[in-house]
Amino acid sequence: MKKSALYSVSALAVIVATLLAVAQTNAQTFAHPAFERVWDRTDSLVADGTANRSWFWGPVPGEAHLEAWAQAANGQRLVQYFDKSRMELNDPQADPNSPFYVTNGLLSVELIGGKMQIGEAQYEDRYPAYISMSGDPGDQTTPTYAAFKGVSNTPGNDHPAPDRRSQRITATIDRDGAVCEDPAKANVPNTDIVYFEAITHHNIPRAFWEFLNQVGPVREAGHVVQRPLIEPWFYASGLPISEPYWTKSLVRGQLTDVLIQAYERRILTYTPTNAPAFQVEMGNIGQHYFNWRYKFQGLPPPGTGTPYSTPTAGPPTVIPTPVSGSPTAGATNTPGGGPTNTPAPTGTKLPTPNPTSGTVPTNTPNPCLVCTPLPTATP
Repeated sequence: MKKSALYSVSALAVIVATLLAVAQTNAQTFAHPAFERVWDRTDSLVADGTANRSWFWGPVPGEAHLEAWAQAANGQRLVQYFDKSRMELNDPQADPNSPFYVTNGLLSVELIGGKMQIGEAQYEDRYPAYISMSGDPGDQTTPTYAAFKGVSNTPGNDHPAPDRRSQRITATIDRDGAVCEDPAKANVPNTDIVYFEAITHHNIPRAFWEFLNQVGPVREAGHVVQRPLIEPWFYASGLPISEPYWTKSLVRGQLTDVLIQAYERRILTYTPTNAPAFQVEMGNIGQHYFNWRYKFQGLPPPGTGTPYSTPTAGPPTVIPTPVSGSPTAGATNTPGGGPTNTPAPTGTKLPTPNPTSGTVPTNTPNPCLVCTPLPTATP
C-alpha cells in the first residue's frame, strides 16, 4: 500500500476512534495541545492578571469541530472556536515550531462576502451576515458585516483604496453601509495613517498599527518574557480588507464614537474614551461566525431581495480532545491563505510617512447623517 494511502487510513482510524469515544468537547477544554500553547502565550497572562491588555482569543476555548476542507486528508480539519477567532490545525504532521502550525480562519472575509470557505478555492454560497460587528450585545446602531461588503475585499469583489499615509481618518459608515465624512474626526489622536498594505491596497492608522506591533509580556517555555505579542504582525489579524471608518456603537449602554476596520481574520476597534489598555480591541468575531455558521444567525431581513442559501446537512460532529501527538485529518495552508494568498511583507517598525493624495471607497451617503459625502475613489 502506498504511503499516502496508509496515512489516509491511519488518520481516518484516529477520527473514527475519537468520534466513538465521546461526542462533544466540554467547554474550557482545548481540543489540541497546540491550541493551548498559542492561547497560553498571550491570553493566559490576561486571565491571571499579569498583563493589563485586551484579549487576543478570549478567556476560554469554545466548541471544537471537524470542518470540511477540500484539501484535507479525508476532507476535514480540526478547528476550535474562541470569542475572538477560530483556531485551525491544518496539518498535524507539519513542523509544530512553525508560527503557522496553528492558523486562524478568514472569518471576516466569509461573514462580509457571504461565502463559507470549504477549501483553498472552494466556497459555499450563503449570505453576508446581518450581525453587528461591535458594541454591546444586541446593538442595533453599529454596522453589520453585510454593511461592509461595499467597502471590503472579498472573493471577486475587491474595493481597493489609494495610499493615504499621513492623512487623518474622517470617513464614517453607518449600520447600512452608507459612507460619509466627518471633518471633526481629524482631531482625534492616533488616527493618522502610518502604513499602506500594498497587497490588499488598504491603509492602517497608528492606533491599530501600534497594537499589531506591540511588545509586552508573553509566556514562552514556561517563562514570562518581553516579546512582540504577534509574530509576524499579521498572524492574528491577517491583512486589512477595508479602510478604517468611524461609526456609532453602544458601549456599556452609551452611544459612543468607535473606529472600526475589517481585516482578513479579525475586526479591530478603537474607542478613544476607553482606558488606554483597552482602547484597541479585537471584536467577538469567533462568536459571530459560529452563530452564523451553526445557528444560521444574521439572515437578510425580509424584503431586502438578498439571495442566500443554507446548508441542508447538519453541523459537523463535535470531537473530543485528541491524544497529544496523534494524527488528525488536516491540510497544509500557507501563511495568509485565502483570497489574498500572497506572502505579506515582513518587518514591524512604523514606516516613515509618505503622504499621497486620495480618498476612500464610498457608497451612497445616508441623508440622515450630517456630513459631506466622500467622492468615489479611483482604484
